[in-house]
Amino acid sequence: MSNFGTMYLYELRKIFGRKLTIIVLSLVTLIMIAMNIGEYVAGEKLINTKENDLSGREVNETLLNEMRLAVDPKIATMEDGETVSIGISVKDETYEPLMDYLYMLGGNFDKAYNMTEEKLYSTFDGVINTDIAESYLTENEKAYWAERRAENPDRLVYGKLRNGWGDSVTIMYVVSLLTLISVAATLSGVFSEETSLKTDALVFSSVNGRKKLVYAKILAGVSAGLAETLILLVACAGTEFAVSGFGGAETSVQFFVGPTAMDMKIGTAFMWYAFIMLIIGILLSVMAMCLSQVFRNSIAVVAVMMFMWLLSMFNIPERLDLLARIWNFFPVTFLGSWTFTDYHLVPFFGARLTIIEAAPIVYLCLSVVFIVIAKISYDKYQVKGR
Repeated sequence: MSNFGTMYLYELRKIFGRKLTIIVLSLVTLIMIAMNIGEYVAGEKLINTKENDLSGREVNETLLNEMRLAVDPKIATMEDGETVSIGISVKDETYEPLMDYLYMLGGNFDKAYNMTEEKLYSTFDGVINTDIAESYLTENEKAYWAERRAENPDRLVYGKLRNGWGDSVTIMYVVSLLTLISVAATLSGVFSEETSLKTDALVFSSVNGRKKLVYAKILAGVSAGLAETLILLVACAGTEFAVSGFGGAETSVQFFVGPTAMDMKIGTAFMWYAFIMLIIGILLSVMAMCLSQVFRNSIAVVAVMMFMWLLSMFNIPERLDLLARIWNFFPVTFLGSWTFTDYHLVPFFGARLTIIEAAPIVYLCLSVVFIVIAKISYDKYQVKGR
């Protein structure tokens, strides 16, 4: 085996040989599994096999009328004599997920119960039009979405609404957060431990101390970060699929995130999100190692990455244009339902990419930047006197 391969395996064993790595990775994995299973145990998520009878049917006036016959509204009379529905008693569980979706869309039981086909699709158009109007898009971006919506008019075809694909997509941001915690804890010492253990002088005086070793460390760190990300992805999606099954991949993403012009099948959305999550794992890994080299202090690395997570919780107004667009790419909170209503486009060699399509490219480019910074810092680092 070459010197590089030997150094790579040695660095990889160092990372996974630390008790902290095993403890942190086990803890975040258990948290991910417990969050998913806990929702079923608490009754927040229920499996409804009867809804499969509606799969493949268009949500139109016929289906909405059937739904109204399958539920009993609880009627209240207002002071002006108007009667409104304040609750629903379900007679046929087949239609319950559809009623829940209309409740989410309409905002109350009365609007959900009295939803018509015309009102449903006008609500869709209204929400999307409002989102586009409030996004400070350029005229070219508005024209792009107008053309895309004309080619794919909103016609909802019912699919399984409670499924592992959609549940995984809507909580993928939790995987990002747990990956950040895991990577920050396990990779913060990749470079800084040379200083803390006072082995930096020995390393730099060796044949490969300034050459191959830095790349071996980075590759080992990226491999470890990818492994941790993949483990959390499996913990997230695996528990959802184990409980809900694999049905429903063809269901529109609009059933899970609400009205959006960025429509696609939920199975496709999951594949995109899983792919982007792996790229985020790479980015977070090289970021942690870059900070480890620059600060030469593991605690500082963890502190900076936790601060980055706190920053991601703030929303930047869309009117701030470029700053808002950059902020929307924060890796910790990128993979959420809100991403499907971000209609900004990213130019790329003459093409116009949606934010979801552009994210892997942006994150890989940032990863390269962090690697370059780490390499330059490593080459210029001077061992301090003891």
